[in-house]
Parts: sequence; structure tokens; C-alpha cells
Amino acid sequence: MLLAYSIYPLLWGGSVVTLVVAMSAGVPYPWIGPPLLIGVALAVAALERLQPHAREWLRDRGDRRTDVAHFVANVAVSQGSLALLAALAPVRAMLPSAWPGAWPLALQVVIATLVVDLGLYAIHRASHVVPALWRLHAIHHSAERIYWVNGQRRHVVHELLEGAPGLLLLFALGAPVSIIAAAIAVVTLHLFFQHANVEYRLGPLRHVFAVAEVHRWHHQRRYEDVQGNYAAVFALWDHLFGTALPKQGDAPLDVGLEEHVPRDFVGQLRWPFRVDSFQDPSRAARHEHVDLPNRSETR
Repeated sequence: MLLAYSIYPLLWGGSVVTLVVAMSAGVPYPWIGPPLLIGVALAVAALERLQPHAREWLRDRGDRRTDVAHFVANVAVSQGSLALLAALAPVRAMLPSAWPGAWPLALQVVIATLVVDLGLYAIHRASHVVPALWRLHAIHHSAERIYWVNGQRRHVVHELLEGAPGLLLLFALGAPVSIIAAAIAVVTLHLFFQHANVEYRLGPLRHVFAVAEVHRWHHQRRYEDVQGNYAAVFALWDHLFGTALPKQGDAPLDVGLEEHVPRDFVGQLRWPFRVDSFQDPSRAARHEHVDLPNRSETR
């Protein structure tokens, strides 16, 4: 039990503190950010085998190759966005800045993370209401198990749309690219845990951070059951804007979509633009609801 409550603070909290302390000491982001991301990803992957939330979700259902492809594509999108902002930085430096650059680096990273996270929340919430956005976002909900890699199962167009509000606002305010990169790293590190098939707990702090035990409720199979818990990092957005799902305990393991989505990467990239995918997301399910065993039966 102690291990379950210490995993997230030690790994996520410890990696964020390490990132901020190193950058405050003058270590360039590229020297500390990527190694931390790789190290935490490997740790989470190991924990999924050592202490899984659901053994049912350990089995490759022919989805791993697709999830890895999405992971690589979306990392390329985020890193490409940072490269573009870095290329434009000299031009931005010629304009007035409203960014509190004299404040402690830790506070700047917190502010930048809040801005990015609020943008993610806004687009995510809109994606459950606007049919055109839902068709893109449905790719993420098509996963039939939840594990750390498919936190990045997102259509590349949706990845761009989700990240754009926060990144553009930070850039417009004059935030240094290193601070923006640090904020993206903090969010990415958290997403590893939000989708981790790891038995960990956060107690009352689950109302502050959108960890796995909260986010799993957002992946239930029926569309009407997933209208809430939109936050990426800070669950406070859901509580502030009234979108927190009133759920307690462990979510059922029956996750995915009731409508058919291609299982391969290229098929998923094409699917949102097909005529037969243009439907109101609030329609009744087309397929029969199937219950998976409780978590206690699959451990």
C-alpha cells in the first residue's frame, strides 16, 4: 500500500523537481529534459509489469504497433512545434514582452504548465461537443485497454489543435522557448502516469491532479459516460468548471468505443475524414455494450 501511494510523488514529482532544479542551475533543457522523459517512461513500463492495475491490459491486442506509431508521430509534432518556436524566437525578441522573466524559474514553469494545461482542457472539452473535433478525438477513445504508450494515441491534427492555444499564448506573451519546453515535459511526464496500467493511488490529491484513477472513468465505452474529467494534468479545471465526474472507486475495465474505428495507424489517420464517420457523437451506441470482468478478477 505504501508503494502504491509513493509511486506518483516520487517519480512524477521527483522528475519535475529534478528538471526545475537542473534548469535553475543553468543546465540547458536538452541536456536534462529528454533523459528524464526516457528514464520515467522506462520506469513506468517496468511498473506496469511489476504492479499492474489490470493484468487484462498487459496483453497486446494487436494495438501496440499502432500506439507506438501514434507515440512517435505526436512526439515529432511536439518537438517540431518547439523547433518552430525556437526559429521564430529572434523575431519575437524584437517585440515587447509581458512574460515575468525575472521571476524564479520554478514559478515560470508552473505558470507555463497551467497555461498549456488550460488550453488542453478547453480543446478536450470542446472535442466532446463539436462533431468535427470528436471525429479526431475518437481515435484516442478507440483504445480498448489503457497503458502508458496510448496516452499518445491521438490523431496528429488533434495533437496540433490541443497544443496550439497554450503554446501560442505563451509565445505571444514572450515566454522563453526553454520554459515552454519544460512545461511540455511536465505535461508529457504526467500523461505517462495518467494512462499507466499501474496500481498507484493519490488519495485526496486525486482532486488536484488528474491521475489514472480519475482519468480511467473518462474512457468508458458508452459516449454518455465520458462527458467529464477532461483535465490533462490539473483536475482543478474539472472542479472549477463543473465537469468532474462524480465517480468513486475503480472504473470498469470495459473501455473503448461502441463505434468501429480502424485498428491500424494509417486507417486511423484517414478515418475522421471519411463520409461514414460524419455522425453526431451523442447518438446511441451501434454495438452491444459488453462488460469486462472486475479488476479483482483479472489480477
